[in-house]
Amino acid sequence: MANISFALSFLNCSSLLSDINNLQDDILVEIFFRMPYKSTVKCKCVCKRWLKLLSIPYFLKQFVSRQYSLSKAIFTFISPSQLMLTFPPPDLDSNPQAHKAPFSLDQMLIKGNVCGYSNGLFLYYNNRSTSGRGYFVYDPLTKVCTHIAPFPDTNKKERIYAIGFLSITSNSTRRFLVVIVNSFIKSLDNFSMEVFFSHTGIWRQMVVRCIKGFTFAPHWKLGLAHKGNLYFMGTKGVFVIDHLFVVNYTIDYPEDVDAMNIVRSGYLGCSGGTLKIADINNDNNLRVWELIQIEKDTTPKSFYPTWQLVHKTNLSTHLPAMFCANYFKRVAGFHPYDGDIVYLHSYANGILVANLRTNKFEHIPGHDKLDISPFQLELPLPPLIPSADN
Repeated sequence: MANISFALSFLNCSSLLSDINNLQDDILVEIFFRMPYKSTVKCKCVCKRWLKLLSIPYFLKQFVSRQYSLSKAIFTFISPSQLMLTFPPPDLDSNPQAHKAPFSLDQMLIKGNVCGYSNGLFLYYNNRSTSGRGYFVYDPLTKVCTHIAPFPDTNKKERIYAIGFLSITSNSTRRFLVVIVNSFIKSLDNFSMEVFFSHTGIWRQMVVRCIKGFTFAPHWKLGLAHKGNLYFMGTKGVFVIDHLFVVNYTIDYPEDVDAMNIVRSGYLGCSGGTLKIADINNDNNLRVWELIQIEKDTTPKSFYPTWQLVHKTNLSTHLPAMFCANYFKRVAGFHPYDGDIVYLHSYANGILVANLRTNKFEHIPGHDKLDISPFQLELPLPPLIPSADN
């Protein structure tokens, strides 16, 4: 409560107002923005007005944006060519140890490349990514490593595989599955997946039927786990399959998008619990879409997914010409809590972070001249503002 006392003392000493409740809502909220997380939560107990101000969605988004944005992200190398993007816990002010990355190098004592993350677990491989062997799952909190037996493969030729990893918690039990797909460049409406189920410890072959057909993108071999589904980027759209392998469908890329360009320079990820996709087109326009559900005019009601443009800005007006002219520049990730923040990367310039709400761009030093593959690790924060019912 020291921060509250300081704020009250400041107001009294400056003789602005004798009663803080006489302040307008926008000024009072600005004071809350500048306070530590724990003190802000305690303020909900002061009065009903403060409870209401601290519970509105606007405050939650703005507080997260100010407390956990831009250069406060932590970048940690998890292999010579992979960079892990993490975020500090909310109590930096009261816990000096929190300045340490949530998963630091001394905790990641595993040799291998990360090829998946879901529900607190990492999927690694310590062999060639084209071999389909050498996979293991690692829990950095318990330091438990689960090795996965190679799947049966009658064809011993080396292939290029697409890899998916999904972990779910059911009845207080955490399970995971690993999906291996022989990548193909010809559109197929039927193809097989090799799936390892942790609760059985065996591989099963699942045959998938995709009505619209699907072709894997040449540069995107890693699936994205999101809300119990796996998402794979393809040459014409995104293939989605649920963890039960019952429902699957494809989502076309946004309109006016060059499919190969979005595969080369774009990024598929999530922020604030919403699936997003972004690209940098040939005119240096950085565009971000989020996935929404549109209701169909049918009975019973049904919905179909589509992309809604939420941000568009021209990088030429904000960044050096050298970055804009770089053919290999790309979107490197989304801020997991603030949908307005996007990370960019190029070999020559390293990592940049863009706040598309304010059009503020910052360079993150120390990662120039590195041909890296950013790996976005989304660590959920506890709810900043408990609901009024609690």
